[in-house]
Formats: sequence, structure tokens, C-alpha cells
Amino acid sequence: MNNKIYLSTVLALGLSVFSFTSHASELDQYLQQKQIIDAEYKIKNTTGLNEILNIISVEDSRTLPYQVDQNTIIEQMQLFADRVEVEGLISSPDFEQFAQDVGHSEVKKIMKKNLLQNCEMIFEHQFQRVNPYRIELQLSSAQQQFQLQLKNSECKF
Repeated sequence: MNNKIYLSTVLALGLSVFSFTSHASELDQYLQQKQIIDAEYKIKNTTGLNEILNIISVEDSRTLPYQVDQNTIIEQMQLFADRVEVEGLISSPDFEQFAQDVGHSEVKKIMKKNLLQNCEMIFEHQFQRVNPYRIELQLSSAQQQFQLQLKNSECKF
């Protein structure tokens, strides 16, 4: 039981840096004004979108590393027209024992489940929900690395 609570905390994984939105975000509206996405949020100009997302990523990188909670640190985050890449650290020494107790594959399953439960926050902008989009997550502890991918098509919005 304690292990599940602990892992849930660890797996917050920077998701708090994403905000919940069920309608067009300010970014969606800006991209529509610039005609980078259309009224249905479909990407019309991938190059232009990547340029804007790169600028946002550079600005956001100034606040990194970001300590999400006592166990998780986000070191890098890069936005692209088709994905978000996130790299982070599991900083708690207790995690190694937990991972050893339940096993690497079980930890990945729990992480994936928690990502699926946070689809609304992960894919915060409508253009991320309408177009093929994914998050690529690399999370490292002192002794292990976890790589996960979540596609928006796996989510129920």
C-alpha cells in the first residue's frame, strides 16, 4: 500500500507543469490567429508550429530543473509539433528498493497507468488532442532508466 502511494507521488512527474484545459487554450487561439492550425485545430503549418514551440521550450527551460515534489525533478522538456519530450529524475533513495521489490516491468506498467489517468493534463492543448501526438518520457533513478511513450489516441478525452 505504501509503495503505491509512493509511486503515485513519483509519477506526478511534472504533470503539474501542464495545465488542465477542456477548450481552446490561449496557445490554440494564438495558433489559429497565425493560421498555423485551422478552426478544428488541425495543423496547417508544421514548420511554423515547431518554431513557436521551440521558443516556448527555450523560455520554459529557464525554470528547469523543476522539482515537482520531494521525489521527482524535471530536467528537460522540449515541445514539438508531434510530441513532447520530457526527461526527469527520481530523486528519492527509497525508489530503488521499491523498484527492486516490484520489478522493472511492473514499475513501467504503473507509470503507464498513471500517465493514462492524466491524459487531460498531458495533452492540454486542443491541437495536441486532434492531431497525432505523443509524450516521450525518460525517467532515471540512481540505478534504472524508464522510457515510456503515451499517444493521445490511447486517451479518452
